[in-house]
Amino acid sequence: MKTLARVNDKGSLRNVLFATDFSTASMQALPYATGIARRFDSKLCIAHVVPPEDYPSGLNSLDEAAQLARREAELKVSSLLNSALCRDLACEAVVGNGDIWIGLSDFMRRNATDLLVMGTIGRTGVRKFLLGSVAEEAMRESQCPVLTVGPESHAAEESGFRQILYATDFSADSLAATPYALAFSKNYSSRLTLVHALEGLTESPYLDAQMASVRLRDLAPQRVDLGPEPGIIVEMGSPADVILKAADDTASDLIVIGAHGAGALARLSSHFGSVAHKIVCRALCPVLTVRPLTDGD
Repeated sequence: MKTLARVNDKGSLRNVLFATDFSTASMQALPYATGIARRFDSKLCIAHVVPPEDYPSGLNSLDEAAQLARREAELKVSSLLNSALCRDLACEAVVGNGDIWIGLSDFMRRNATDLLVMGTIGRTGVRKFLLGSVAEEAMRESQCPVLTVGPESHAAEESGFRQILYATDFSADSLAATPYALAFSKNYSSRLTLVHALEGLTESPYLDAQMASVRLRDLAPQRVDLGPEPGIIVEMGSPADVILKAADDTASDLIVIGAHGAGALARLSSHFGSVAHKIVCRALCPVLTVRPLTDGD
C-alpha cells in the first residue's frame, strides 16, 4: 500500500511519529520531535513496541507477560506525554507488542505518518558503524522520511535549525529530498547550503565544478520565502567525507539527504545508500533521510 507521506505544497508535516525504547540514545531525539511538531503545527505520536525478549519472566503465560510489559510501557509513554516537552502539543501514545519494526510500520500506516523521528546507537571504533537494527530497517523500509539523532548530535535548541545542509549527487533518489530541504529552510528561516561531491579524476574538474554549482543553484532559486541566499559547496572527494566536512564548516544543525530504499540489507550497501549510512553514523547533528516512493511502496 502506498502511503502519501510527503511534504505538501505549504511544507506541512501533519503527523510526526517519535519512536522510543526509553533508552538514553532514543530519548535524545524527543526534543527534536517536539520542536518539529511545534514548528510545523503537527500532531505528535509517541510510539513504543515491546519485543518478546523484554517480557518479564516468571509469569503463568506469554500473554500475561505481554500484557504486563505493555502496561508498564504505557505508563512510561504517558509520563512523556505529560512532560514539559509535550506541553501544548496535540499528542497521542501508541504502544504495541512484538517485532519492533513491524509494529512501528503498522503505527505509521494507521496514523498516516509524514515524518519518523528516532535516535540511533551511533558509531563504535574507527571503522565499525552501528545504527541499531530498528534504525537500519527504518532507513531501508520507511515510506516516510526519517530524522535520526545520533548520540554525538548536539542538543536540540529552541531556535531550531538555523543552518541546514542539503547534499545531493543529482540522482533521482537524492533529489527526492529537495522539497524537504526547502520546506525546513522556509519554516525555520534557515540558511540553506547545498553541497555536491565530485568523485574521481575528470578531464575538466573546473568545468565539472562550475556545472555542478549551476545545477545546485537551480534546485534552490532565490525566493522571498526562502530567506537568505543559499550557499553552494562543490568539492572533490568521497561523498561522505565532503558532506560531513561541509556540515562542520557551516556549523549545520541539520543534514538533509536522499537515500536508496531497499527490500533487503544488501541494498543498503548500494552507493548513495552507503553514503547515507556513514553520514547518519558520523554526523554531529541530526540527519533527515528521504527515499523516493516506488510503485511497490
